[in-house]
This record gives sequence, structure tokens and C-alpha cells, in this order.
Amino acid sequence: MLTVDIGNTHIKWALWERGDITRKGVCAFSKQAPGHAFDIWKPLQPQRRVVVACVAGEMVAQALKDWVRTQWSVEAEFLHSVARQQGVTNAYPDPEQYGVDRWAALLGAHALYRVPVCIIDAGTAITVDLLEAGGVHRGGRILPGLQMMTSALLDGADGIQRTDGMIVAFADNTADAVSSGTLHMLRAALAEICESAGQQLGSDMKIIITGGMSELIMSLPGLPAMLHQPDLVLIGLHAAAEARGEGS
Repeated sequence: MLTVDIGNTHIKWALWERGDITRKGVCAFSKQAPGHAFDIWKPLQPQRRVVVACVAGEMVAQALKDWVRTQWSVEAEFLHSVARQQGVTNAYPDPEQYGVDRWAALLGAHALYRVPVCIIDAGTAITVDLLEAGGVHRGGRILPGLQMMTSALLDGADGIQRTDGMIVAFADNTADAVSSGTLHMLRAALAEICESAGQQLGSDMKIIITGGMSELIMSLPGLPAMLHQPDLVLIGLHAAAEARGEGS
């Protein structure tokens, strides 16, 4: 089985055999020509199942469908957010408004942990979701990622150039001031989120972090301990596929 997580800028994937990941990867892709990214799978043996979470739009989803059908004669299976699945209850009254990557992460977290969890997915945007031990979703938050914060600042303020800077307490140059300001703002937001999550879920809550910015966030001082689970969405996709009774 191949599980695929298509985000806004990157594709993550994992091959599974007997419930374990045997190979995985991540690559950037272009929404205008996503098929070039899919070619990374050409050396693989044909897969019996391809299970996908895609938030990149219908054009990218259709390109994946076409590629898998052409290369392996398989119909890709797309996960969709629903009201209830595998013991997880969605807090959204309209599940279609809830991102499928977030839904897959909930399924993955519920499969891995039987305690309350606060899930932080740190990618292009940063999403946070709370899940009770019994599988009840308590809602979440969405905030911009670092690059989005920086872009908003640079686009809205004349005279600030797009330059990478150092992270310092207080900067003596614009590049360092921008980099430090956005990162410190993100750290403060996450500190408040984790504190509020603990008040909602209790002292036995675990904080799970996934996504491309995970390691940077985990290195920030002043944040509580986090469990790094880079494959959380892919684990959720595999769990959903297994529950349908045809797992590999």
C-alpha cells in the first residue's frame, strides 16, 4: 500500500507492508505540473492500493488519479472528512469544511495514543486540534506559518527587503528583526495554545507535533515537551484503509 499526503507545497508518502512503513519520502511539487513529482514512484513495484489525503485542489487530485491509473492500473482512494470514523467524532457541524489532512491526523493520533492529545501540524499553515482520549474532537485553530507571517509583513510594509535573518532577542538590523519578530510571535501563540489545550483536556494530555516546521518549533525555548510524529497523517491514512478491511 502507498499512502500519500499532498499538501500545498510538498508531497509526503510512505510504503506499507504488514502494518509497518518500509520506505518513505517527501518532495516539493508544482500545482501546474504535479505529474513530474509523481514520477518519483516509477521505480517502485506496482501497488495494490494508493490511499490519499489531498488539500491541493481538484486539478492535483485528478493528476494523481490519472498517474496511478496509467502506471499501476489502480484507482486511487481519497480520504474525505466525515462526521464520525474509527471511533473519532468530528467537532465540525459541516465535516466538509474540515481539512482532510487534519482529519487524517486525528485518525492517526487516535490509533497511536489512548490519552487526550493536542495535535500541532506545522506546515505552510499551522493547525491545532484537540482530541479527547475517547475520540471526541474538541475543535482547533488555524494560524499562519512562519513564511506566511513573513510574507504578510513584507508585502504590507514598504522598505523591508526579503532577507533571511538571525534569531535574536532584540535585533540591530531589519533582517534579524523580521526573522526574530515572526518566530517569537509564533512561539508566544503556541505557548498560549498549549496552555489552553491543557486546561481543556487535563494534565495527562500529550502534545503531538508533525509537519515540516516541527523540529524548528521543538527547538524554541519556553514551550512544553512535544512528541514528534512526522508520519502522523500517513499513519491516519493507513488506519483508515485498514478499517475498510482491505489493508496490506
